[in-house]
Amino acid sequence: MHTDLPLRNSSAPADVLADVASVGVALIDGVPGRSGLVALAHSIGTVVPHRDSDLDGATAIEDRAHRDAAMVGFTRAPLAPHTDRSSIENPPGLLLTVCSQEPVSGGESVIVDGQAVYDDLAQTMPSALAALCAPRSALFGGADGYLGSVFAPGPDGVVAVRLRLDSLVRFAPAVAPHIPALRAAIERHLVTLPVRTGAGYVLNNRRWLHGRRGFAGPRLMYRVTADPRPHTVTAGFRPETTVTGETAVPTVLRRQEPIDTTTTAEPAPLSSITAPGDHP
Repeated sequence: MHTDLPLRNSSAPADVLADVASVGVALIDGVPGRSGLVALAHSIGTVVPHRDSDLDGATAIEDRAHRDAAMVGFTRAPLAPHTDRSSIENPPGLLLTVCSQEPVSGGESVIVDGQAVYDDLAQTMPSALAALCAPRSALFGGADGYLGSVFAPGPDGVVAVRLRLDSLVRFAPAVAPHIPALRAAIERHLVTLPVRTGAGYVLNNRRWLHGRRGFAGPRLMYRVTADPRPHTVTAGFRPETTVTGETAVPTVLRRQEPIDTTTTAEPAPLSSITAPGDHP
């Protein structure tokens, strides 16, 4: 399976920013835990506090045996690919994570390029993509959440993705029948990243989805959300196709040339990664 991932694993701010600007994600390594992740976030953007974060903006993601559906990230359960803070009007543009303690088994991160999912649906299920782009077609986060769409095309040609697939999302009747096609497209583009102390990723939260596999034993990850500095990272992606009605047509807007690599990891069926949450 081919995916547009950067070849390097670097925590140098210039490298991280270049990779996120180019393909929407940077793989990082050698990060000294919480303090290193916070420092990296400050070097490439402005830290955005999370509901669950501490004063430094970092959140420790570990098993706390929570039973609330909204807090499933603080368990050992798997997490379906999602974007962070989907229930607010302006989610943070960047998500940074690093592993501080590897579990006994499992716990790999899974990431999905929203642009790949969009372009996939444009070719295979344009009617599904049109429904997923419809304004005010999904309520994220319950009654006091955000009413929007999975894919939100902007006037500048940039498309932003927003997604959760848990009990805290409601889809319009015209959209709900297309969710299986969305899940299938996500599964086709799943990339598995091994969990390793000091390693993690930085991603464009308006383009890439993230989740994890279930695990056994202690697992400690740190997460920081941030907004990139102005004019450094696109708030989404420029698709290779646009949707008009129920048809997809080529667009003159082309994505930036990616750095191509290959991953041989076989993703588990998406149905086995059903737990939601804003946690890596």
